[in-house]
Amino acid sequence: MSDVMDPQPKQPKKSDLLIRSLSSIVLGPPVLAAVYFGSPYSDGLIVLCALILSWEWAMLTGRRHIRVPGWLLVASVTTLLVLGALGFEELFIPVLLLCTVLIFAYTKFIERDVPQAFWLTLGLGYVSVTTYSLLWLRNGSDNGFEIVLWILLVVWSTDIGAYFSGKSIGGPKIAPSISPKKTWAGLIGGMIAAAAISFGFAISTELFSPILLGFFGACLAVVSQMGDFFESHIKRKFDAKDSSNLIPGHGGLFDRVDGLLACSLLVFLIHLVY
Repeated sequence: MSDVMDPQPKQPKKSDLLIRSLSSIVLGPPVLAAVYFGSPYSDGLIVLCALILSWEWAMLTGRRHIRVPGWLLVASVTTLLVLGALGFEELFIPVLLLCTVLIFAYTKFIERDVPQAFWLTLGLGYVSVTTYSLLWLRNGSDNGFEIVLWILLVVWSTDIGAYFSGKSIGGPKIAPSISPKKTWAGLIGGMIAAAAISFGFAISTELFSPILLGFFGACLAVVSQMGDFFESHIKRKFDAKDSSNLIPGHGGLFDRVDGLLACSLLVFLIHLVY
C-alpha cells in the first residue's frame, strides 16, 4: 500500500548547461544558414529578431504587460527594419525620429507615464539601430558574410571562454550589483578565446591580418560583455530574471543576443568611419 500511496520520486533536472547546449544546437544551424545565403533569408531572420526583441523590451519595461505604446514600439522597429531590408536606407533616420516623437508623446501625454516614455524611446533607438547595423553589415559591406560570421564566432567564443574560466577560476566580480556571476577571470578568459578564434579565422579566410583581427576580437569580447551588463541592468531595474521564456535554458532572445547587438553596432560604426 505504501508503494501505491507514496508520491513518485522527483526526476532530476537537466543541467542548465545541457539545456543551453541543446538550444544552441537546434538554433545555430538555421542562423548560420541564413547568414551564409544572405538576402532575403538573412533579412527575414534579422527582421524577425527585431520584432521579437522589441516585443521583449516592451514586455520587460512594462513589467510583463504591453499597452498601446509598447505595440507602437514593436510596429516601429519592425517597420524600420523592413525599410532597411527593402533598401530604403535614406528613410531610416526620418522614420526613426518620427516614431520616437510619436511614442514619447503618446506615452507621456496620453498614458501619462514619463518613465515608460523614456524606456520605450530608448528601446526604439537601441533595438532598431543595433539590428539595422547587423542588417547593413551583411548586405552593405564587402565580405558581409565573413564579417557577420566573425562577429558571431567572437560572441559565442566569448560566452564559452567566460563561462568556463569563470567557473574554474572564480575570483573577484566585475559588477556584482548588476551581474553577480560575472568575474574578471571570466572576462579575461572570454577575451583570450575571442582573440584565438579571430586569429584562426583570419588565417583560414586570408582576408584580414591575424594579429589585427585577434586584437579586435579581444576588444569585441569586452564590448560583448558590456552589452550583457546593459541588459542585466535593465532586468534588475524591472526585477526580471529573463527578458522572456522564449528559448529554453537561455530565457529570451535578448538574453541570447545582448552581446551580439553591442558588437554589431561597434563594427558598423567602424565601417562608417573607415
